[in-house]
Amino acid sequence: MKKTIKVQLIMIFILLFNTIVYANSAPTYWTDFPSTGIIAIDKNTPIKVLKEDLLFDFTKDYSRSYSPSAKVTALYKMENSSNKYASVQMAFPFIGRYNDNVTDDIVIAADDENISYNLYIGDIVQESEYPFMEPENTDFNIDNILKSITDKKYAANNFKEDEVGKLYKFNVSSEDDKTNFAVSFNFDHEKTKIIFNGYNRFERDDRYIRIGSSVVEDRAMEIFVIGEDIDFDFKGYTNGSLEEETDIFKYEIITEEKDVEAYLMDYMNSYLGNHDSNISYISLYNLYAQSLDKYLDKNLGICSEEDVMSQIRAARIITLVYTVDFPENSKKDVSVSYNTKGTMDRRKTSEAQYTYDYILNPARNWKDFKNLNIKIITPEEAPYVINSSIELKKEDNNSYTAYLEKLPKEDFFFTIYPKEKVTLLDSVEGHLNRSFGYFAPIVIVFVILVFAIFVIGIIRVYKSKNGN
Repeated sequence: MKKTIKVQLIMIFILLFNTIVYANSAPTYWTDFPSTGIIAIDKNTPIKVLKEDLLFDFTKDYSRSYSPSAKVTALYKMENSSNKYASVQMAFPFIGRYNDNVTDDIVIAADDENISYNLYIGDIVQESEYPFMEPENTDFNIDNILKSITDKKYAANNFKEDEVGKLYKFNVSSEDDKTNFAVSFNFDHEKTKIIFNGYNRFERDDRYIRIGSSVVEDRAMEIFVIGEDIDFDFKGYTNGSLEEETDIFKYEIITEEKDVEAYLMDYMNSYLGNHDSNISYISLYNLYAQSLDKYLDKNLGICSEEDVMSQIRAARIITLVYTVDFPENSKKDVSVSYNTKGTMDRRKTSEAQYTYDYILNPARNWKDFKNLNIKIITPEEAPYVINSSIELKKEDNNSYTAYLEKLPKEDFFFTIYPKEKVTLLDSVEGHLNRSFGYFAPIVIVFVILVFAIFVIGIIRVYKSKNGN
């Protein structure tokens, strides 16, 4: 009997441990960003929105990443309320990372004809590359968004866009593939700014700098100097720690004069290859110039090109700007469609909750806005809306709908979940996940085993008292 109980306990332990560990091995939080509709750039626009049909359709393109993907379509019935022809500039802002081909799934149309647009890059929302970190800034202030739509170049503290610098290119070779090459120099960060590329070792002692790299065929090593020129000292080493010197290497220096703007844009093209042809050139320059300026300040006059390029991986507000023509007293259907994902959160529940945000406040820029129709077709994996800022009516076929005569005071969000509601057991498991993280499965198994041993102990005591 005792042996049977032990075997059963071991089997319970193995089954529970494997089941729970695999269920909890993924991150408990994975952020994504709000989506929004079309805004009018001119606050004095004569255009009214007679109706908006907003659809979140999770059945078209379900993504098996950390949250289901929805095809969002916002269709506007618009009216030119004036007796004059109106050429109206509109904008569609969203949050994305420039290096993620963010415009691939976006379609903007007027009366079913696709519209061309210009792309402008705005403020950082989340500088961290880690989606399990909450965004630092989710301000969708219309005025701040419109400020990014500019043809003015960024005014830097550390350089001017037409300031000419000297680009040093080092071609290094060695018969020994273990050779390392180092360049050292002194500089005054008040008089000289340095950008370097192609090195994997960096040392600094106040004004003294040493950067080094293994000698690899076809590896480009460059230093761009802005301001007062510097003198270089070159040495070879037998290993990456740069301790034992060697003279078994050769190097050639090629110099070229370039202004800062040409240098930044040439490197950007070589780093990214082809970029979105719709992007504003000035917006792209401003992105890299602002990044360079930031790191030169942060690092007292020196940074790597990788530092500068890291800004393309930051989540930013990106705005598409386009024009729609309205004859006098006319109506048009204007639509925007795109894919969106939600924020996955399983810190408080056993299974993930997925929350989707839709920013409504930009719509207040229109002369008038009426009749908002919302429809959500949920995915099979999470068919229930368990929370929403707007009261939704459940329909057939995993559909939820709502109708509002005018815009609500707050922006719209909704949360979907695999179950119709969050149960007490869901909350308990979520609490354990939040409290113990990856150790939660061990804690759960330990509690179950202790409880099982306690129950078995009571049974044995009961049997011994009754003479069994």
